[in-house]
Amino acid sequence: MEKIVLEKSPLADVTLISNLFLDKYMPKANGEYVKVYLYILRCSTILNADLSVGSIADALELTEADVTRALRYWEQAGILGLELNKNSGISRIIIKDLRNDLPITFKLVPEVATTSTIASSTASPFKVDKQQTTTKTHITYEEPTEDIPKQRQFTNSELTTLTSNEEIKELLYISQTYLGKTFSSTETNTILYFYDGLGFPVDLIEYLIEYCVSNGHKAMKYIEKVALNWAKENITTVDMAKAKMATMKGNSYPIMKAFGLSGRNLAATEQEFVVKWTDEYGFSLDMILDACNRTINTIHQPSFQYADSILQRWLKNGVKTLADIKTLDAVHETKAKETATSKTATKNSFNNFSTQREYDYAALERDLLRRR
Repeated sequence: MEKIVLEKSPLADVTLISNLFLDKYMPKANGEYVKVYLYILRCSTILNADLSVGSIADALELTEADVTRALRYWEQAGILGLELNKNSGISRIIIKDLRNDLPITFKLVPEVATTSTIASSTASPFKVDKQQTTTKTHITYEEPTEDIPKQRQFTNSELTTLTSNEEIKELLYISQTYLGKTFSSTETNTILYFYDGLGFPVDLIEYLIEYCVSNGHKAMKYIEKVALNWAKENITTVDMAKAKMATMKGNSYPIMKAFGLSGRNLAATEQEFVVKWTDEYGFSLDMILDACNRTINTIHQPSFQYADSILQRWLKNGVKTLADIKTLDAVHETKAKETATSKTATKNSFNNFSTQREYDYAALERDLLRRR
């Protein structure tokens, strides 16, 4: 594991935190990013600190990807400087003096500035002041249901504006690295849609792709479905996405219990079904457990495929709550009764006809004898 050289003026055994950081930078950053920055400051007070991305991750109980994202975030903010080695690993972290002029403003919202914007020492570094920006490009979208803009094809001018942004360039590079391929124009358009259309910050898009890839899904269509589901649930930060993932993992035990499975973890293919039901279909745990219970009651054995067919049918019929399921069940039961009644009437029609044709054979015989 490669060591990192940490460069800062020597201080006493205290950790000094700039009020400017507390007032301007910390409020808009997520908790993990703040932890990483504070830990870097702490390590700067230790002479010849044994520092690496891995050691930071271990100390803060984060993944190395989390640490790397945090360092890049603060580099974009302008309060850390990063130097890379020939292997593209971080070899040096430079803690910048916040008493100097504030750095070039960086975006935390999906807003594209065509020129660099310099913030004054009193301006917020988390949004672009309209008076400080020469020109901006705002891209409009057709408004679909649920207030989520539909994806559309960017114009050449829009693509040029977006991809000229350093943050977007890095996002596309990281995304292609995760997926192990060079993006087509369609795939590039989709990533830009996450950023400009859904309003996801760059770190959330990186986490989205990392999350999908770690679960064995590299298809852009699948990634897009997960992104849309996150947008519907108003997930706007990495912390919120991680909370959802933790909830999804917590769903595994109740699902196994509903299927009568114990003594093991979910297999990879079974876990994929759980991911699909929560992330792609967007069903709650109660809905999923209801489908599992119906599976057991119908075929008397656990089957993720059968439960998936139930959930697919509910999805197709617009079922979103347990109340919707009861309504659908009532409609199905009514149709079943009507069908049964119709069959019974058809079956009895011959008997009804015979009843109408009953004869008094004794009277007929007497009538025939009289005629003779």
